[in-house]
Amino acid sequence: MTLDIQNNLPLNSRVWIYQSNRILTNEETAKAQEIINGFLPNWKSHGKELEAAIELYHNLFIVVFANEAAEAPSGCSIDSSVGMIKQIQSALNIDLFDRLTLAYIKDDQIALCKLFHFEEKLKSGELNAETLVFNNLVSSKEMLISSWLTPVKNSWHNQLLPKIKA
Repeated sequence: MTLDIQNNLPLNSRVWIYQSNRILTNEETAKAQEIINGFLPNWKSHGKELEAAIELYHNLFIVVFANEAAEAPSGCSIDSSVGMIKQIQSALNIDLFDRLTLAYIKDDQIALCKLFHFEEKLKSGELNAETLVFNNLVSSKEMLISSWLTPVKNSWHNQLLPKIKA
């Protein structure tokens, strides 16, 4: 699964990842992009333009990038980006704040399931420590590139693995 990052922001740029609770249609992705295109040129922190980008991946993820070395987003500017995410959420009737839905790779496709079901799949052996998951807790562009899609054993998801009894 390739990650085609379009922006030229530095690797230490901060990222925020918003995952939809379902795969979007191409039309919905286009609508989200339209909202992003209206927001991004006006995204400022204390009146200063931010070096930022917002990209959509796999018709599922919205990733916000900001070069904090150039100008760090203020609390108010972060709030305004969350407002834009809420606008997309409302326009598409999706949930972009559902942290209990996990994305992983199954049969070379992205699959979604609730945390509880993911844990059950690990216990049953349907999924395992090598299953590729999207770790939406990565916080920089460099981490997004290197470890966003990673095996369960290398992510916070590893705490869901069944414990081996001695």
